[in-house]
Amino acid sequence: MEIAEALLNIPTKDESTAELSPSRAAYRKLLADTMLQGRTRVLCFSNRPRTPLRSLLEPPTPTNIQPVAKKRRHIPQGPKQTLDVPNIIADDQLNVLDWGSEDVLAIALDDAVYLWNDANESITELVTVTRSSAPITSVGWAPDGRHLATGQSDATVVLYDVTAMKPVRVIT
Repeated sequence: MEIAEALLNIPTKDESTAELSPSRAAYRKLLADTMLQGRTRVLCFSNRPRTPLRSLLEPPTPTNIQPVAKKRRHIPQGPKQTLDVPNIIADDQLNVLDWGSEDVLAIALDDAVYLWNDANESITELVTVTRSSAPITSVGWAPDGRHLATGQSDATVVLYDVTAMKPVRVIT
């Protein structure tokens, strides 16, 4: 049967009144050349198999370009850094660690918040709350990586500007 050729060459109802545009004619020719490879029949019997079609999903590649070898990633077998966190509140309901977009880790240890910078491996104390207030139970970075929100168990939320190292807003 010559179904594919008929489907490619028979004009549809909307094309019967108007001529094919040059781009549509070129598309049909390219489709016929790719799918049928110059054959006039879809099924034809011969002694030798035809060359297989290359994948339609892969873009054609020139033969003179060599594939680029993938770079091997180094996956360390041990930790990069071990941080000592003696006063961390051990409760899985709390969010006392948060990694920011600027590669800075915020850690809440009881009544203080520390910032560990991955680039230079420095530790900075952001704030220490007074003992009369509740401990810090949650930290969270803003997407910009410059602002850090802390939450305390007495429902106080403080927003800090990390570049200025000072509180911006307190919500009680």
